[in-house]
Amino acid sequence: MVVSGIALVAPAVVMGDDRLMEGNEFRTCQISPALAGAVRELWILSDDGSFHAGLPKPYVELVISLSGVHWWCSAPGVREHRYSVGWVTPVQRGPRFARANGRRILIGARLEPWTARALFGPLPPGDGSPPPHLNLLIGDTAERLRRWLIDAADDDQRFARLGIWLEQQLMLCGGAGDPITGFDCTSVADLARSLHTTPRSLRRRFAIEAGLSPKTWLKLHRLDGVLRDAGLSDARQSLATIATAHGYADQAHLSREMVSFTGATPGQLRRRPLQSPPHLLAQN
Repeated sequence: MVVSGIALVAPAVVMGDDRLMEGNEFRTCQISPALAGAVRELWILSDDGSFHAGLPKPYVELVISLSGVHWWCSAPGVREHRYSVGWVTPVQRGPRFARANGRRILIGARLEPWTARALFGPLPPGDGSPPPHLNLLIGDTAERLRRWLIDAADDDQRFARLGIWLEQQLMLCGGAGDPITGFDCTSVADLARSLHTTPRSLRRRFAIEAGLSPKTWLKLHRLDGVLRDAGLSDARQSLATIATAHGYADQAHLSREMVSFTGATPGQLRRRPLQSPPHLLAQN
């Protein structure tokens, strides 16, 4: 675990970008070369806090609250867990659910699992257990970071500040280790060969660094590609074409895996409003 020794300025909490206070918006930001192989992307979500499902992805989510009180649960109707400053969500194998009291404004980073382990140490499994509070992982640094981000002039400066903080943390912990690549691999054997190791060694590494099997990680990457595909929300694009483009055997194969991981059918995901975040599904 790394606790930053870098002093982050923490002035009064003033949201500098009025645009964040109205409308619903989801933005992503490409990461700097210094974070390549460690972070997939940075993002900001601003919405009305309605109850939604967060769909699984092959990344660990570092989430920092800029506004709102947040409630997280593993399934509708079960106990909710309250969050205010921030949290770190391990790689999940199924949908998880959240809402907010008041307007929800979040900034986050999608971390590769080995990056998250380097920054925060071992995380609980993504089995429906509540994600750890950020302040329990990095202490008072969590609130200082939150205030530093809130005080930024606009989204672009918030992205820049979060990127700088992540770079600093990775420098302090000596980097994120050897990144795992091979998103074009379709099997554990292919991935092991691309990394010049054995399937057994690869499974051991994933158990330690990611808390899941390499087979599940590859499936989540494939699903991630579908959820980001603009064709998913375009009724003119057939699901069979999307399935083939992302390495599924056929449309039925895509549907089975999507329901297994997200609890939703491709048709339900296609009916989401345009510009919906790829990994969110509103719950009526």
